[in-house]
Amino acid sequence: MASGVSNIANNLLTRRCRVIVCGVGGRMGKIRTELIYANPRFELCGVCDINLEAAQIQADKFSVRLLDVSSTDTNNSLNSTTLDGLVITVPTKYHGDYIKEAAQNGLGVFVEKPVADSPDEIEHLYEICDQHQVPLCCGFQRRFDRSYVQAAHNVQQGNIGKVTNAHIHFGDSPGPSLEFMITGGNIFFDLSVHDVDFIRWALNEEIESVYARGNSSREELLECNIQDNATMMMTTASGCIVTLTMSRRASYGYDQRCEIYAEKGKISVGNEFETTTIISDKHGDHWSRLKNSFDSRFRDAFTNEINTFADTLSGKTTWPVSKNDVIRVEQVAAAAKKSLETNQIVYLENNDSR
Repeated sequence: MASGVSNIANNLLTRRCRVIVCGVGGRMGKIRTELIYANPRFELCGVCDINLEAAQIQADKFSVRLLDVSSTDTNNSLNSTTLDGLVITVPTKYHGDYIKEAAQNGLGVFVEKPVADSPDEIEHLYEICDQHQVPLCCGFQRRFDRSYVQAAHNVQQGNIGKVTNAHIHFGDSPGPSLEFMITGGNIFFDLSVHDVDFIRWALNEEIESVYARGNSSREELLECNIQDNATMMMTTASGCIVTLTMSRRASYGYDQRCEIYAEKGKISVGNEFETTTIISDKHGDHWSRLKNSFDSRFRDAFTNEINTFADTLSGKTTWPVSKNDVIRVEQVAAAAKKSLETNQIVYLENNDSR
């Protein structure tokens, strides 16, 4: 049985996983809550959010208990012997408190990226969960998307030979609010981490250096030194060159593309469209618009992610994203931020412990 699940798994052989979702006021919280409620492998036992009005809407929608985070209600509920897990979608600065509380009560944890704001804190939280023998599962949805999974497996199996370079594009849609970008939407920590995690996993090697540049498309962002467009050039341990371009405002739809080039060919992950209908006339072929957001593009991946959380809680599998994966991705994002500030290549220590 996988480490970190022995206290939970024996109880899940004949019943559903009982979980609470904390942070249901935001987009991801609503998505997670809906998917868990609809999943026959889970029993949604309650919801909470610092915004009680938003939490009440979700509690009423799914006919579950509303937990008041401003009182002892949430702590008492986590203390319950009837729960198995906690799904955390609150802002990153609150992750640690919820993870510690869950671990101390023997609950498995699913948490949105990043686990915490620093590698040291990430390490500390994983140690706490290990001490209490509960899994800490950080979500990186590309690991659960069929197209990205197929691409990674083909690379890992050597089907296109030695990889020489890769290019990835992340066009966000709909663009986040100005307030979000100014108060915490750093493009490297918020966007790049998904593709950094994917390319590390696909290539099975570390990023050794990063060079990053960026710009601000609005005066308000420029005044706050916030970039909404950026490019990273990364070099791996084998010398493979990876470029990642990002934009906060892809007005034409959610644009997610990846091309991996190697000695025998290339592997591409393309965009998904709202429909597969193509209208052809004298002006050419007309495709539908790209899917609008991460919700629609990665909906199946989010479902697969939640199913894997159930498998992890029941001891059927080990969560595929390790502590070292989470820490290394955070270090690469920090290196990109430093590179942007110094206009220099930033080198990372290669302490691969995978």
